[in-house]
Amino acid sequence: MAAATKLNLADRLIMDMKMSTGTPWLDQPVMLHSSREDNCTLTDAQCRYRNYSWRYWYQADHVYALNTIYFMCAVIGIFTISNLLVRLAPDRVKRTRPWRMFTSVSRYFSYRGYRSPALRYWSPALGVVILGVLGAAFFFGMTLGPQPYYWPTDASYGSSPPIATRAGWMALALLPFVLALSTKANMIAVLTGIPHEKLQVFHHWTSYAMFVLALIHTFPYIIYHIWKGDMMHQWKTSVAYWTGVVSLISQTYLTLMSLPFIRNRFYEFFKATHILVAVVFVVFFFLHCDFRLSSWDYFIASGAIYLSSLIVSHTRTYLLHGMHKATLDLLPGGLIRVSVPSKMKWTPGQHVFVRFLTSDLHLLTAHPFTISSACTDTISELVFYIKPRGGVTGRLRAMAAQRPGCTKRILVEGPYGGVSEPHMAQFDTILVIAGGSGGGFSLAMVDEALRVSGMEIAEQEKHNQRRNLQVVFSTRDHAMADWYIEEIERRLSESTMLASSDNGFETSVSVHVTGQRESGISSSSEDDLKSGKVPREITTTGRFSLNVHRNARPDLPGLLARTVAMAHTQGTHVGRKQRVGVLVCGPASMLHDTRNAAAVAQSRVFGGEIEELYLHSEPFVW
Repeated sequence: MAAATKLNLADRLIMDMKMSTGTPWLDQPVMLHSSREDNCTLTDAQCRYRNYSWRYWYQADHVYALNTIYFMCAVIGIFTISNLLVRLAPDRVKRTRPWRMFTSVSRYFSYRGYRSPALRYWSPALGVVILGVLGAAFFFGMTLGPQPYYWPTDASYGSSPPIATRAGWMALALLPFVLALSTKANMIAVLTGIPHEKLQVFHHWTSYAMFVLALIHTFPYIIYHIWKGDMMHQWKTSVAYWTGVVSLISQTYLTLMSLPFIRNRFYEFFKATHILVAVVFVVFFFLHCDFRLSSWDYFIASGAIYLSSLIVSHTRTYLLHGMHKATLDLLPGGLIRVSVPSKMKWTPGQHVFVRFLTSDLHLLTAHPFTISSACTDTISELVFYIKPRGGVTGRLRAMAAQRPGCTKRILVEGPYGGVSEPHMAQFDTILVIAGGSGGGFSLAMVDEALRVSGMEIAEQEKHNQRRNLQVVFSTRDHAMADWYIEEIERRLSESTMLASSDNGFETSVSVHVTGQRESGISSSSEDDLKSGKVPREITTTGRFSLNVHRNARPDLPGLLARTVAMAHTQGTHVGRKQRVGVLVCGPASMLHDTRNAAAVAQSRVFGGEIEELYLHSEPFVW
């Protein structure tokens, strides 16, 4: 009893000394790196065993953290080299058969996905899954491969179980990549050419890997000290234990809330709390590491990466773009039209993050919206078509309904993503597919295709061919379908008139309305539906045709296969292999079907029937 009292008194004196220094949660003196000096007092055989490379504590950061850095940088490096080759290779090289074959194979892996109807789950692309499997193999191999997991009991080798040591260092090494992948002005996106929204899946997966490694790091300590019988003593006297618990609790919250089915359901709450909890996690993780070996170097790297991204994005937002005024209008189909006069430049399919500077809207958060208008050489107008749900978009709808044409001050960050103008100009056939509020995306793509085509007509005439533009729009809402038909007819008619009855395209539009009208269906229409007939409206005006299909979903795999076959036939006719561009925005099921159809169609590229099939997809959520 007396010994225990003396021990507790000594512990309290140590804690009091730390409190008096002004940095109570860090060892003293505070340094950037802790010492690597090691005096082994065991037998020669035991020292050799303890000091072996894969289990030596004083070099664990070099063995495990640096190898994690090398693995992640190698993966990024492969895609960086690929991006440079695509950007710098001359067009004559890209038209060679080996290049086309390699491109078609890589695109197959980029497009092919899987789904579980029972779980309503749509997987990422096959290539992304393969990268995830390789990452899991690396981390599990590095964690579970080396032996032992716990120190032998024949001597006191150290208080840190080897498996906990290596898992902790690998988790720490992932921190800079987790933060880098979370940003919009993304350094990895610049290097690899992959838009930041497409990298979000890797942000999630590296976060999950870091969380699993943190658990593997934590539980061996608990098991070890329960075995020693001093677990309660460690909890009461060791700052490392409760700083570790706080960081693990905050990390658990971030991981669970970022699961898709939770994040999508509670998006506004998730977005409002995510940054705050992330700050708590990083601060207590920093204190937990307590400058052991080179641990703080990873926090310095993380801070430099994240702050540089913030500086770039805020410079663009506040200094380059400045304040904008957005006009809100509620459309008959229930969409909100937001129009913003701007001198910004953008390419089709790009998106921006909009921050509404009013107290009744989330002032501290920015929301992504896809640009639904084409950029011109003069002052253009950013247009967004927003499907109102809850949170900010619900309040925008209420404002637009109460005061049509009302204006709000906004800040705009971006643009990001999209399809480049040279890419749009090179397609011989363009297939635009959209569903629901993705109709705004399709309108922007149509505008851009017509604008670029106007500059390419002379080149087309030289090859004695016209380009093909096919637009497919699907919605359950009849009012939205009516709005879309009116809007696209207006745009195509204006394009035809401006181009003197020739905009360079043979254009066809198909609108599929999959829902029933609440009222106004005639008895003859009901009889037609019962007999299996599908009412269809066909309008042909000049250079474009518009078909309206009632109560019929588009057959996307069949549509894409027919488009590729048509391109092959046309290429045979003109003596030049065709390039096909597929642009899609819609719900997960629509993207899944289109991606898989585009993956299957890569066999036509591999077989030499067409020169290229490119897919750009824009999901509703990331």
